[in-house]
Amino acid sequence: KNESLAPYTSIQIGGPADVLIFPEDVRDIQTILKSKGSQPLFILGEGTNLLVGDKGIRGVVISLKDCFKEIKRPLFFRKETGSRRAVIKAGAGVKMSYLAKHAARYSLTGIEHLVGIPGSLGGAVVMNAGAEGTEIGQVLRSVTRIMPDGETQTLKREELSFEYRKTIFPDGEGIIIEAELELEEANRPEIQNEMDRHLSRRSQTQPLTVPNSGSVFKNPEGDTAGRLIESLGLKGLSVGNAGVSIKHANFIVNKGGATASDVIRLIDHVKTEVKNKTGIELQTEIITAGE
Repeated sequence: KNESLAPYTSIQIGGPADVLIFPEDVRDIQTILKSKGSQPLFILGEGTNLLVGDKGIRGVVISLKDCFKEIKRPLFFRKETGSRRAVIKAGAGVKMSYLAKHAARYSLTGIEHLVGIPGSLGGAVVMNAGAEGTEIGQVLRSVTRIMPDGETQTLKREELSFEYRKTIFPDGEGIIIEAELELEEANRPEIQNEMDRHLSRRSQTQPLTVPNSGSVFKNPEGDTAGRLIESLGLKGLSVGNAGVSIKHANFIVNKGGATASDVIRLIDHVKTEVKNKTGIELQTEIITAGE
């Protein structure tokens, strides 16, 4: 009870949850759904694209960080075209970096560019996470979720629609527990090289050693948010202990003891500057939650 959420988010910011629960399996989640009454529910994955307010989150927060970690062996099959493909079924709690490396071990291509995404598979599905032109929606075959009444439901790819950094689900909320990805067989050393190249570029261009919550703004049509912000000389700009990263202008870093209100004021300032000087209205990609 009354547990600070800062340690559970990658930017290390956030007030307390009224109740924070770590379920172990589907039965636990069904029990929580049955007994939570009218309290609101918030689902927390790796907390990598999230800003929790300074007063925290009311109601029940479920952390899926330690469950749904299983990855099943890929099932291979041949397409009419002759190319070999495989379906991998993985739990929503599996880290994307781990899943991408796991797929590469079986010579499967399709998610190697997602190896640098710090979140979990569940979060990646909700956000339609992407990098270098690859989006998880391109390879998703099905998603299994627990509905508010405790029943499990599997949705096929055709029932979902994918937008930039957002997956649209039919009829309301559910808790994602598993997903199936369909990947293609390819040359394993090439997949490996592609992942190494991607990770080294990421470490050179992103502030991976300082607490942050990933890209703050969506890229506007035909441009990147980072380039725009940098072009206005806003790199390094700070509000309180939150700063626009010197390494990548689309990242806001916690320089130590930053509050959510520092980050929000900085976001608003950057948006205003960009709007005034370029006419472009930046949209945030980061999810804000709580009070």
